[in-house]
Amino acid sequence: MESFDPVTRQGLSITNLFWLELAISAALLALVIGVLTYALVHYRARPGDNTDPPQIHGNSRLELIWTATPAATLAVIFVLVVFTMRTVNAAQDNAQPLVITGYQWWWQYTYPNQQVIAANELHVPVGVPLQVSLESADVIHSFHVPQFGWMQDLVPGRTNSMNILVERAGTFDGSCNQYCGLQHAWMRLRVVADPPEQFNAWVQQQAASATPSGSRGEQVFQQNTCVSCHTIRGLPSAGGTVGPDLTHLGSRATLGAGVVDNTPDNLRAWVSNPQQIKPGVLMPAFSSLPASDLDALVQYLESLK
Repeated sequence: MESFDPVTRQGLSITNLFWLELAISAALLALVIGVLTYALVHYRARPGDNTDPPQIHGNSRLELIWTATPAATLAVIFVLVVFTMRTVNAAQDNAQPLVITGYQWWWQYTYPNQQVIAANELHVPVGVPLQVSLESADVIHSFHVPQFGWMQDLVPGRTNSMNILVERAGTFDGSCNQYCGLQHAWMRLRVVADPPEQFNAWVQQQAASATPSGSRGEQVFQQNTCVSCHTIRGLPSAGGTVGPDLTHLGSRATLGAGVVDNTPDNLRAWVSNPQQIKPGVLMPAFSSLPASDLDALVQYLESLK
């Protein structure tokens, strides 16, 4: 029922249209049932009456009524749909750009004005209009947060858009709604709608680069193929773009696009054998790492707040 509790201005417009159409449909259904019931009762054949009832063929007034009524109803609904579409798609003044990119099977969020890149956990400011660009790096995905009120596809080679104005703070779950491969069901997303001051604080945190520490875990990360797929801003050798940006991995609530909670034990299991947690994921296993190196790596990654 989350779709009927929208938190965006656009979603509320869609929900209001749905309820209005439902009310119109219910009224028409009641009218048809009422007329049918009246006809069945009033014009039923009496015992012993074998004559045909009066025929109404050629009754122009009746034919005009049952032709004009559905046509007028559809015309009204058509106008309402057009107005709703214009409301949902209307450009918003001072909208902040946000780029959402779908991968198999995770999400990347780019905030161009703030120079921030995040993964899987989307933060948005309450009361601030967003101009969202939707892109895909591989196959067709579909961005769907039920409480936003509607969904939009991400198509390779094309940029689709959504205009979003979130009006309520909270955490809202979503997913990819277009089958995109083996782990489609675990391409989850998490939206955190923050008041503007909290969002600005989050942006400042996310914009900061990691400070090289020379720790054993940092060395393990740089000495393995982690740097070929992942970026940690602040580490010159870690500039991969195949997998999620890990600069602030420790601040995220989940791993693997929502498949498990972000805890040291789950991260250790993920790094050691991601196929056991999310079969088909493109990340290779690091089961051959010595236990001490694996522990150091997990400790380092969890420290990236």
